Amino acid sequence: MKIPPIPHHGTIFHTSGSHKASAIFLDEELVITSGLIFSDNESLNQTVADATKNSSIVELGTELKEIFDLDFRVVRKQENVLQQQAARAYHIVHSHRVRECMETVLEGLHVCIGGDMKPVRLYAPLYASIVILSTNLAKCVSWNHIKTVIDRLRPTGSTGPKLLDEVVTVSTPFGDESFFNTLNVGHISNIFGDHECLLLLDTHLSSGCQGGAVYNRNMKLQGILIGSTFTHRNENVSFPLAISMEEIVGVALNRRNLCQSLPMALPVQAFRSVCMIDSQGCWGTGCAFELNGKRYIISCSHVLATDNITCVFNDQKTMHPKLIYKNPIFDSAYDIALMEATFEEAQSSNWFCQLANYIPRIGQRLYAVGFPVLKSLARGINFKPSIIPGRVTKYSEGLLFTDCSIQCGQSGGPIFDENGLLVAIAVSNFKSSVDNLIYNCHNMCVPVKDIYNTLERYSITRDKTSLDGLQADWNVRCKWKLKPPVILNKL
Repeated sequence: MKIPPIPHHGTIFHTSGSHKASAIFLDEELVITSGLIFSDNESLNQTVADATKNSSIVELGTELKEIFDLDFRVVRKQENVLQQQAARAYHIVHSHRVRECMETVLEGLHVCIGGDMKPVRLYAPLYASIVILSTNLAKCVSWNHIKTVIDRLRPTGSTGPKLLDEVVTVSTPFGDESFFNTLNVGHISNIFGDHECLLLLDTHLSSGCQGGAVYNRNMKLQGILIGSTFTHRNENVSFPLAISMEEIVGVALNRRNLCQSLPMALPVQAFRSVCMIDSQGCWGTGCAFELNGKRYIISCSHVLATDNITCVFNDQKTMHPKLIYKNPIFDSAYDIALMEATFEEAQSSNWFCQLANYIPRIGQRLYAVGFPVLKSLARGINFKPSIIPGRVTKYSEGLLFTDCSIQCGQSGGPIFDENGLLVAIAVSNFKSSVDNLIYNCHNMCVPVKDIYNTLERYSITRDKTSLDGLQADWNVRCKWKLKPPVILNKL
């Protein structure tokens, strides 16, 4: 991906606070950043929450004098020299849709504020707010002038974000100018919230990125970063979020449906085969596939707490498959569970994908699809499986490694190739014994090629003893335990 010249960016803080964030210059004077610039001040958090409860546009000079009077400083680069300028906040643009999404769909996430872990929903008003400032303190900036500048950011035609779009983020990680104008390249892995107001990215970001920019490959502004790392059930998770520019412009100009999202690149039938599996509270991802006219669901054994299984598909269609195989040694290798759809529930043919009977090559493009971190992404109209692109990093018989960003909740989820064929089943990440951290881009999957003959044999014979082939041999089990291979020749 060729990256064009970078527009103006900066870091921003107010002198009475301790939080430093990223910022974007809309022109030579106007600056925007995330409302999370106030996250270190409980009083300001409540002030913004109250002011935006019934209003989408808040004029700070008349309504919130305490924010208007804050001494902001913006650091920007001019002629390769970092310069600091004073700035004043004039308006807040607030999205009630983003606020609702943070309070409901994403309510299970926690964020570190001042060294303490706090529920994301408590800071939903800040996540949903964009602050507009000016470095020209000599004149008051009118809302009409701001609207004129924002109108230039309006998406046109079909330039709105869509799944799997390549994106470039520009921000200052940790708010530290040593990382000024850091670029990260990734994709849009999900779009959710009412009117698709929130973007989920698969790029690697850190604290301090809030207020940074999300661009498409033509460096057209697509969104503003509002979050990067969170915790869920006491585990660190990477969940980079951005408010779509379409949402910000729509709120500011009081317009809706500014552009039409294009279809995603992955074949629709493959996407529809993905389901959320719920087994009496234990949950994960599964995939429906068809083989020799028979229809099955495949997932991980550790996802199924009981034989009572519900599979939730798009449009909230549900299936209660019959469990026919569950690996009894799922913590070792081939953590596979196979279920069969009943005839009545399996009539919809577009639920089922096809298996890939080949070994993927190193570097081949793949797509991990599933429900990372939050079960709420599979509820009601919020059925939004994420699509995370990546590549094959290593293959050894019985084990496929990819660099797709896979996290908790995606266990049992499908790994598709570019034709929508099921290549592998996602099982686990790598957890280092050195620092005790989980590395979500080092993941281990069961290659479909290595279990294809067993699945085909069962689909023809219906003999359950043939499924014993889904239990890995000693060599494969050693690979899954990451035991180092034997060195046969030591020089």
